[in-house]
Amino acid sequence: MPKAGFIVTRVSFLILAASMLVVAMLAGPAAAGQTCTCSSSSKCLFAVSVSPSSPAAGVSTPFVFTIKNEASHQRLGSVKISAPAGFVITGASGAASVTSSSALFVNLSLAPGASTAVTVTATVPCGPSTYQWGIEAKPSNDFSGTGHDFQLDPASAGNLKGTLMGSCTIQPCPPGNCVASTSSASTSGTVTTSSAAQGDSIETGMESTSRGSSFGFSCGTYKPVSDAFGFTVFNAAAVPQSTLLKATLRIDKSLVKSSGRHGASSWQICYASTSSFTALPGTSGTTSIGGVTYHTGLLPACSSRAGAPCVQARNKTKCDDVLVTFLAIGDPYGRG
Repeated sequence: MPKAGFIVTRVSFLILAASMLVVAMLAGPAAAGQTCTCSSSSKCLFAVSVSPSSPAAGVSTPFVFTIKNEASHQRLGSVKISAPAGFVITGASGAASVTSSSALFVNLSLAPGASTAVTVTATVPCGPSTYQWGIEAKPSNDFSGTGHDFQLDPASAGNLKGTLMGSCTIQPCPPGNCVASTSSASTSGTVTTSSAAQGDSIETGMESTSRGSSFGFSCGTYKPVSDAFGFTVFNAAAVPQSTLLKATLRIDKSLVKSSGRHGASSWQICYASTSSFTALPGTSGTTSIGGVTYHTGLLPACSSRAGAPCVQARNKTKCDDVLVTFLAIGDPYGRG
């Protein structure tokens, strides 16, 4: 006959074993239904949008990538963004590594259904007119591993494409003095610098201000009539430089006549710059060009108190064209 202690011990063991079996039965189906990695049979999707989608040609532009983890079971850990052909990446806040052609963002730990935004600054080329970004995403926080990558949601594929707004040309500069010009049917512009460094180049563009164009900005009550003259000095790494520039805007006599401003002294420079500047009172404002915010306003006359940007001279040619010469810094646009 078994002893009482033995019976108690055996019953306790059977109860414990039964409890463990119940726990295993309850946990088993949940564990079996959970997938820990992305695979061909259990795809992990992510969505992306990019702003702006129509940047201005030849302009340094911050692009915002909004990324959403659409997987139901897997965190998104890291993302690599690759620049379109001709674009030069010059910065990416918070990125683990940045090259001229890519930016890597790690330790995102983006939960299912969550979104995040990262910014990549790139110098936009003068062409071609269309482009496409590249993007890769992985579950790992350090962008390691193969065979388990996230896949881009096909509905987001078109968001990586874009179209350049406007056009421009790039001219390499010798060290020292450098001159570049551009023109449209009614407006021409020339820009010079005396402090070009080895590897510098000047980008110039004459942008149409037809209806609907974001280049058609104005300054207070002054309504410019010319096309927008844009210019920038870039170094060898495609980074815009804060170089002092002398620009001359030539307005064709046909525009001079139709504007009603026949005297040279009545012409102003309606200026747009990514950097704030001192404008004539009552003319300051802002405008968006290619997704970038510009400060706008009429330039004051150059003097001992008013330095660049400022208007240096206004003249009229024998052909009744108007010439306005002004000093500028950075990568501005000017209209007359």
